[in-house]
Amino acid sequence: MGVEWLESYKIGDAAVDALQEKLFALTNTFLASDDLTVLRSVIVSLCKQARAQFELEEALMRRLNYPDLAAHVAQHQTLLDRLIGRSMDVGKGYMNKPAIAALMQDWALRHVPEEDAKLGQFLASRQAA
Repeated sequence: MGVEWLESYKIGDAAVDALQEKLFALTNTFLASDDLTVLRSVIVSLCKQARAQFELEEALMRRLNYPDLAAHVAQHQTLLDRLIGRSMDVGKGYMNKPAIAALMQDWALRHVPEEDAKLGQFLASRQAA
């Protein structure tokens, strides 16, 4: 099952939104492939893209004095730690595609529409003020 990027997932920061959309696309590339060579390459890209997107989003939250910053950063770190752990398994010759798929789907279907939506609402309220 792929993950669909929805316009409603945009938080209102063009740079963050662009990186987030790219992370969805990479997730779909991963989910659609059964080729181990492709999967190995994509998991590395997923780790790099997630780190870049999270860093940019967290910098935005710091600039805004976002009240849920610590909890949001902790969620990012947990996802990144798990993703990096799975990518290290790949380096050892073990690919647990279902675990990686579940991790990325949870991020796309829970974190983005719930947690990132709160950030988007906060950003909109700050821009309206």
